Amino acid sequence: MISPQENVSLSTYTTIRTGGPARWFVTCKTESAIVDALAFAATNQLKVLVLGAGSNLLVSDNGFLGLVIQVALDHLHFGDSGLVVAGAGVDWDKFVEETCVRGLSGLESMSGIPGKVGATPVQNVGAYGQEVCETIVEVRAVNIASFSARIFSAAECAFAYRQSRFKSSEKGHWIITEVTFKLSGSSTPNPQYDELQKSLAADPRWLGGGRVQKIMAVREHVIKIRSSKGMVLDISDPDTNSLGSFFLNPIVSTDEKARIFSLAAKKALLPQPTAHSVGDNLWKLSAAWLIENSGVKKGDQIHGARVSTKHVLALTNPSTASTADVLALAAHIQKQVREMFGVELVQEPVYID
Repeated sequence: MISPQENVSLSTYTTIRTGGPARWFVTCKTESAIVDALAFAATNQLKVLVLGAGSNLLVSDNGFLGLVIQVALDHLHFGDSGLVVAGAGVDWDKFVEETCVRGLSGLESMSGIPGKVGATPVQNVGAYGQEVCETIVEVRAVNIASFSARIFSAAECAFAYRQSRFKSSEKGHWIITEVTFKLSGSSTPNPQYDELQKSLAADPRWLGGGRVQKIMAVREHVIKIRSSKGMVLDISDPDTNSLGSFFLNPIVSTDEKARIFSLAAKKALLPQPTAHSVGDNLWKLSAAWLIENSGVKKGDQIHGARVSTKHVLALTNPSTASTADVLALAAHIQKQVREMFGVELVQEPVYID
């Protein structure tokens, strides 16, 4: 049996430390407990909010009137041929560290990302050229309406850039309980981003080490880079009271890319923008470059919310910001970019009203 708590502050369960109370709150460590929680919600006609580490969740100052289910399934099994089964409540970065230590590649560039394993398929988490969809074999989830469990193949998850069926066509329909990954015990990391390549360039492990040393080098350099931007949780650093990257890197057509590059050259903006091809004549631009060149600066503040002093993509709560403050700052940044470049930035964190 489950015993939900009443009126639990959600600000203590999100990494940005804002948000009002949950009417009901329960932590579930097994799939059967999740089913019991869903039955409680159905009986009491309550909306359901699924919570992991709260690293991508922006909750209204009014809170959530339904039942918050904190998923805490923490089983982890390493099988043969690189297959790994992880419970949805397993800490993501500790999981990535364990795969690296074991010499399994495929996740090392996603080191240092806060959150739980179960959240990674929802938005197809990625960093420095890797995405989880490249290693996911299947996802197990419980249907919120029927309480029945189903296994989705990777193809059935409909992965796209920071997207999946769990975030788009069937948003709010499923609670992920387990993810199976297929990692490599033989391949060597191949960093795609200049920033990471430059950081690794003088590391002797990267230059002359074995495969496992190279994997660990990539992990450590990714964490170093993320830490320099306030993207690794640190209770002593208020810049990490954030939701990580607040805006998605926009995807634009070839014509739009050319227009923005031409505008940058005309305005003599330095450094010049860069773009990465995502196929079909579409290009991924840097949201951080657009923000910085729209006039927004590190440390800019609206009421209690502040742009990180380390990286313009992170919006932070240095002390007493409200969710309304964060939204106001986000809207200001979107307006600046829209007016300067004609590009609409899309918010990455999920907003709960």
